[in-house]
Amino acid sequence: MTNKEIEIQVALGALPLWKQIELNMVELKETEEGRSRFGPRVMRIKCEGIREYYAIDQLFTRSNRQSAIKLLILQAKKLKL
Repeated sequence: MTNKEIEIQVALGALPLWKQIELNMVELKETEEGRSRFGPRVMRIKCEGIREYYAIDQLFTRSNRQSAIKLLILQAKKLKL
């Protein structure tokens, strides 16, 4: 998608949610979901009805904020949002 196409879709209010997430144009809400007895603290990140979880407290983990955002984008594409 070119910058001009993005500008036009933003003006029309038709920019897909996944692209808005990629461009950081939409607010992501994060809430702490708690901690399991043996695991790290878990955060929920959500936007427009889709959500993903990631672990905090662990330095080297595959479950981090950036991975959760990528999964949100994939979910939005799959749901055609």
